[in-house]
Amino acid sequence: MSISKEMIPVQRPCVGQRELEAVSGVFNSRWLGMGSVTRTFEKELCEFLGVKHVIAVSTGTAALHLALAVLELKPGDEIVVPSLTFVSCVQAILAVRARPVFCDVDENTLNVDIDDVTRKITKRTRVIMPVHFAGVVCEMEKLLTIARDEKVKIVEDAAHAFGSTYKGRMAGTIGDINCFSFDPIKNITCGEGGAIATNNHELASRVLPKRNVGVNKDTWSRLEKKQPWYYEVVTQGYRYHLSNINAAIGIEQLKRFSEFKARKQAIVKSYDESFEEVDGLKLIRHPIEETFPFFYVIRVLNNRRDALMNYLKERGIASLVHYIPNHLHPLCAEFRVSLATTERLYDEILTLPLYFEMSEADVRKVIDGVLSFFEKS
Repeated sequence: MSISKEMIPVQRPCVGQRELEAVSGVFNSRWLGMGSVTRTFEKELCEFLGVKHVIAVSTGTAALHLALAVLELKPGDEIVVPSLTFVSCVQAILAVRARPVFCDVDENTLNVDIDDVTRKITKRTRVIMPVHFAGVVCEMEKLLTIARDEKVKIVEDAAHAFGSTYKGRMAGTIGDINCFSFDPIKNITCGEGGAIATNNHELASRVLPKRNVGVNKDTWSRLEKKQPWYYEVVTQGYRYHLSNINAAIGIEQLKRFSEFKARKQAIVKSYDESFEEVDGLKLIRHPIEETFPFFYVIRVLNNRRDALMNYLKERGIASLVHYIPNHLHPLCAEFRVSLATTERLYDEILTLPLYFEMSEADVRKVIDGVLSFFEKS
């Protein structure tokens, strides 16, 4: 299924000849699964992020699941998580038989409301899972203080925020164990993939066999052994490893990090300057120099969000809503709470096109489309 060339999409990966050549090299090696290329990608991510351990996995969702699985949670333990995020967070929590405790978000950033996080802490809380929405890093110093005082762990969901920083530290390196996504539309892509980053050696050592169905040494690691066929299954595990094919794409994408970030920052600056004074529209706060923007969200006031979506669609401009709050899904009926800010924002938020290969004409078309809607109303 192809995307219409006339419609400006909300997001689109930027891949080309360099990624094809890298994948071709893996094809020629005939070692398509997890191997030396995956190891190289992990090493480069360690250096880029400034952490001791990176474990590459098949998806961002797998990263979240493994991060929680190695914390030795008990059934019914509670994890505080924003409702305004993708369902991967909740699925990972339920997969380890814990309970999601939904917190509200700050209307200015769409990140966790620190005061509400504090209110949601109970004697059963074991983890706080902040989500760096759209690439803007949460107030991690405050969350670290809460975690220290309450003796709970922090699992960062940095799926949106690869390459963003917080007071000089890379997003996804601040919590106890931290998760990234490299799916097709993320800041860099592996085609499909994810990673866990941590400075905790014990946690990293628990993750490694779990990503490879519980096997203590993967096939590539055993090649030089006297009995390369021999392995031991030491823990419950999952088929969550990252292949050489996907890692090869990620390595090439990492080389382009600076240009990807700069272009998306420039587009966001153009949007901000154009929309700042529009009556009926409110911008989300994003400290642009510290943020690698994942997507661009505006708040459309006065119940006019859907009308703007339709207006843009008629002019060849796609838009989306990120996200349906998790506490409103049937899956989460048992955990449903009232979240006034999240529910109000759900009726207002709209995601506009933002991707590296957007031309200046595309950017101008989006800006003109939004401005004309409000001028005519």
